[in-house]
Amino acid sequence: MQVKAILCEKVSKKGNAYTCVEVYITNNIKKLVFLTDAEKELLKLSNK
Repeated sequence: MQVKAILCEKVSKKGNAYTCVEVYITNNIKKLVFLTDAEKELLKLSNK
């Protein structure tokens, strides 16, 4: 199975910045996955 996933940097309603992955289960349904600091660093390393 393949799904579309996008790494996003967003701002909460309170004004705090955060990073998450938007996983698109279908065209209309998406799941936000919040990352730990270690997971963010792993993604940065894998993109170099």
